[in-house]
Amino acid sequence: MQTTDRTTPSAEGVEQPTPATQCDRRTLLLGAGKVAAAGVAATLGAAATGEARAEGVAGQECMTIIYQNGDDVRFDFDYYQKTHMHNIMQAYGKSIARFELRRGLPGADGAHPAYVATITIWIADPAAFDAAAAQHQAALRADVSKFTNATLIAQRDKIVAIAV
Repeated sequence: MQTTDRTTPSAEGVEQPTPATQCDRRTLLLGAGKVAAAGVAATLGAAATGEARAEGVAGQECMTIIYQNGDDVRFDFDYYQKTHMHNIMQAYGKSIARFELRRGLPGADGAHPAYVATITIWIADPAAFDAAAAQHQAALRADVSKFTNATLIAQRDKIVAIAV
């Protein structure tokens, strides 16, 4: 399709429509700007219409594990990520939808975090998760001393609500 909003004089002096392929730089840049703006608007529109995706859904079960911080607490994040986390994923398989390891950060006042690490596991299949726990939990608990001396607190949760 050709644009006809611009004209070019011909050799005979008659104004003829300029094909779209012969647009000037300004027209080209304006067109590119409109395309970019449309992309941004589509992205923002998708977010505004609720297409943003939360990590879980209401009713989904999770496992939250926290490791209390203290003066002599050690936690080997590298070991946890490369070994322990891998072992858990191997043992529990597809019963886990998502697995997160987070490091505690100091507060705004510089105070040490209450927890050196927090783990959240989104459970995809509660029955399969429970079966894997019955089979593998003792071995996984025995591995804990290899990466931390912190007190472990675990709690099973159910997502009640999500805000995006």
